[in-house]
Amino acid sequence: MDFAFNNMLDIAQMTKEFCQNNFTIPDYLFDYVHGKSQSNGQPWEGCTHLYIPVLANAHWFTVEMNFAESTLYVYDPDKSCLTQGHLEKFLESVCYFIPLLAKSVNISVEDNVQVQRVDGAVKQKIL
Repeated sequence: MDFAFNNMLDIAQMTKEFCQNNFTIPDYLFDYVHGKSQSNGQPWEGCTHLYIPVLANAHWFTVEMNFAESTLYVYDPDKSCLTQGHLEKFLESVCYFIPLLAKSVNISVEDNVQVQRVDGAVKQKIL
């Protein structure tokens, strides 16, 4: 995933935090998903998985959205940094707006996205 989409995720999270019950998805995210913004990506039609790098509390991890299973798999080798509750809170906006975006290009996904850690993610060593 490119830097522009990651910035869109940050903006969407901030929008959700400030608007609470009136959260809407900005049109530029739909343009991205539909491939109208070619400098930032390709259309999502036919997409089965989406990988997103996430920065939460100065800690990086990766999530994989599996559309068929309606599950966000979390790849985090350092499980001591974030509890399951923290992960779910940080990923709340992603679990909300990714299904809406996916449905706009006819990708089948449930509204209730589950967040699941993947055991066995390899922790890297700095040499």
